[in-house]
Amino acid sequence: MTQMKVGVRKRTSYSIEEKLTVVKYAQENGRNAAAKYFSLDAPMIGRWIKQSSKWEEENKKKKRVGTPGRKAFYPEAENFLYSWIIEQRKKGFAVNYIAVRLQMCKILKEPAIQALYPAGECEFQGNLSWINSFMKRFNLSLRRRTKISQKLPEDTEEKLEEFRRFVIRLRTQYNFDLNSIFNMDETPVWFDMAGNITVNNKGDKTVHIRTTGNDKNHFTVVLTCSAGKKVFIFFILYTFI
Repeated sequence: MTQMKVGVRKRTSYSIEEKLTVVKYAQENGRNAAAKYFSLDAPMIGRWIKQSSKWEEENKKKKRVGTPGRKAFYPEAENFLYSWIIEQRKKGFAVNYIAVRLQMCKILKEPAIQALYPAGECEFQGNLSWINSFMKRFNLSLRRRTKISQKLPEDTEEKLEEFRRFVIRLRTQYNFDLNSIFNMDETPVWFDMAGNITVNNKGDKTVHIRTTGNDKNHFTVVLTCSAGKKVFIFFILYTFI
């Protein structure tokens, strides 16, 4: 599958709406991930993030004075695209920007749609501006999969400080060398890393994303760090649940 190049490096200017879409993605997934996803420079995205609060205010002012939105060039094709997105979401499949653009290209090749828009297949660009306008027209947004978050105990910091003092007392009492002190932890890594972001209707309280069924199969990575040389040692233990 070819990645959608929504941000072309030859361009020298982007609309505020385009920038805010990139900023929102960067805030949820990280600046480097946004740079890779939209084919933009990470430092430029960093500057956009710093300036985004001012742009949001400007956008609010424009909405208050009733600035009209861009009209659809292919309304019938977009209706089919919207129906496809809803169908995919009912099945629990994640829908990203790349999938939206590829499906729109596929729809524009249909004979019935070509009869309505003969030049649509050749003229359609599917850039960030179009995606942003399309999602506004159909009340869609980029949503994160809902889940129950784990809350840390209220006395977490107190327990960490107590444990730190405990280690210091042991080292003072037994004169442990730093190279004899290790910090070890383990974390699971799943074989099926389902995405957490999808195009979805605004206002839905539950955003479900379907997996391949292998989301419980994982391997465990054990990370160990020496207090002296700070060397990380990786152990991989394959685990199937």
